[in-house]
Amino acid sequence: MTERITSRQNQTVKYIRALAREKSLRQEKGEFVCDGEKLLREALEERVEITAVLVDENFAKTLPPIPGARVFAVTHDILDSITTLKSAQNVVFVCRMKKAREIYPKRILLLDRLQDTGNIGTIIRTADAFGIDAVYEDGCADIYNPKTIRSAMGSVFRVPVITEDFESFIPKLKSQGFSVYASELYGEVKSVSDVSFDKAAVVIGNEGNGVRREISAICDASVIIPMRGGAESLNASVAAAIFMYKMSER
Repeated sequence: MTERITSRQNQTVKYIRALAREKSLRQEKGEFVCDGEKLLREALEERVEITAVLVDENFAKTLPPIPGARVFAVTHDILDSITTLKSAQNVVFVCRMKKAREIYPKRILLLDRLQDTGNIGTIIRTADAFGIDAVYEDGCADIYNPKTIRSAMGSVFRVPVITEDFESFIPKLKSQGFSVYASELYGEVKSVSDVSFDKAAVVIGNEGNGVRREISAICDASVIIPMRGGAESLNASVAAAIFMYKMSER
């Protein structure tokens, strides 16, 4: 049954508005906010648990069945008050974060303190495209920030994104037979074409500072993507895409 909300000060509206803006609340409640019909369809296809849906009252009859969710018809003005977009789409919904599950990866990406939500979302989307088994992060911007979710284009529902302390996690990976490579621009480096990605993890560093020295020091090798032009470096998401493509060739 669809309920109706007419006020921006409604408690459900205020909660979803805060959830879209506050990382601490997302972590506390284990929920995050998505927007748009396309993301809603993908969430339903991936059987993501949806707890609440706010839909423009003029489009309420077009919604598919959403098991377990409370559905509210609202004015577009209310959607505008919730979204972090310049202009709201016709639906905003709340998802439960998936519980961590045991995985047995062979090709993984490690994100070391990336702070650009667009980069992180693009990397998750690219990981989905190339069949990367999991993405791990240490000290990155919030994976469930609406901007990250939007950049990932639904791939956040499919690609496991797991938080780890890399100083203890990388030695564990190496003990399991992984080759762990740090993406670097300088120093003693190997070309991306000269290493094996058969069972591998690649560390992508912070946009401004690269991979932390203490993390690079415990990797098996540093790897560079050769460039012939004048640019000093690649965008983090572009570099990650090249490494993931190389991993997908194996």
